[in-house]
Amino acid sequence: MKVLVVGCGSIGRRHIKNLAGLGVSEFILCDPDEEVLKRAAIGLESPELFGDFNTAMEAAPVAAIICTPSNMHLDMSKALAERGVHLFIEKPLSHTMEGVKEFAELAADKAVVTMMGMCYRFHPMFLRLKELLDEESLGALFHINYYGGHYLPDWHPGADYRDEYAARSELGGGVILTSIHGLDNIRWLFGEVHRFRSYVDRVGPLDLDVEDMALAIMRLESGHYVTWQTDFLQRAPQHRMIIVGEKGTIRCDFIEGIIETYHAEYSKWHTEKVEYEINTMYVSEMCHFLECIENGVTPKIDIEDGIKTLELALTIKQDGNLSRKAGELCIVE
Repeated sequence: MKVLVVGCGSIGRRHIKNLAGLGVSEFILCDPDEEVLKRAAIGLESPELFGDFNTAMEAAPVAAIICTPSNMHLDMSKALAERGVHLFIEKPLSHTMEGVKEFAELAADKAVVTMMGMCYRFHPMFLRLKELLDEESLGALFHINYYGGHYLPDWHPGADYRDEYAARSELGGGVILTSIHGLDNIRWLFGEVHRFRSYVDRVGPLDLDVEDMALAIMRLESGHYVTWQTDFLQRAPQHRMIIVGEKGTIRCDFIEGIIETYHAEYSKWHTEKVEYEINTMYVSEMCHFLECIENGVTPKIDIEDGIKTLELALTIKQDGNLSRKAGELCIVE
C-alpha cells in the first residue's frame, strides 16, 4: 500500500513512524517546507517527497493521511476522494460546515474509507471508562463534569505558538476546534446533545486572534447534564472527568491514568491505575484505518461522526461568543 501523508509536522511524523511500524513501506510525503520534509523522511526507504499537493496526488496513493491546518482539510480530502483514495483526516473535519455534507456524499459515491482522527476513542483510559459505563454499575446517570486545558506555548516545544494553526483564525484555530476531541468523547460516551448554553472568550495574555477558553453546559438526549470546559491557559495540563450516578461516582484523571470509583453500597472508593504509553492510541487508530481499508468496512469513527461533532463545535463557538443577549438558549434538535 502506498500512503500519502500531507502535512509532515509533529502529528504527521508520528503517523509516518507508526505506519512504518505497521508494515507500510511506500510513502509519499508532502509539505511546503523542505526542511520539514527532510526530517519526516528520516528512517524511510526511498520516500517520494513533494512540496506541492497536486503533484503529490499524481504519485497514485492508495490512502492518504491529512495533517494540514484545519482550513485545508476539506479541499484536500475532496480532491483525493475524487481519485478514489482512502482517507484518514485529522480532527476537525473542517473549520466550517460549508461543503461537508457534499463531501460525505462524494466519499460514499467513490466507496472510499473515510476515518476521522479522534485518537481518544483508542486511548486505554477512555476504553476502560467505556467498559465501566457499559456495565451500568452507577445506575442512572445524573451529570458529568468534563474539564481540561493546556498552555498553548508549551504544546509544541521549539515552535512559536503564534505560527500554529491553533492560534490563528484564518487557519481554523481556537481552543474549541483544537480540543474538539472533548466534544467527540461526550457524544461517544454519553450520547447526542439536545440543548446547551455556552460561553466562549479570549481572556488570557497570549498573542492570538481566537478564543482561548470555552465553557458549555449541555443537556443530552438521554437527560444527562454535562459541563465541558477547555482552555489554552493552564500551565499545568489538566484532563479530568467526574461522572455522578444514582449508585455512585466515577472520577478520572486521564493524564495520571487513574480511575476512582465510589459505590454507595460499599461506602468507599476503589482506585484503579491504567498503565499506558501515549503512542498506543495513535498506533491503534492507524491499525484500525488499515484494517478498514483491507476489509472494506466502515471505521468506528467515520465521516458522519466527524460532521456531527464539527456541527456541535461550531454551534457552541457561535452561541458562546458573548455578543448574544444574556440568557438566550441555543437548541440543537
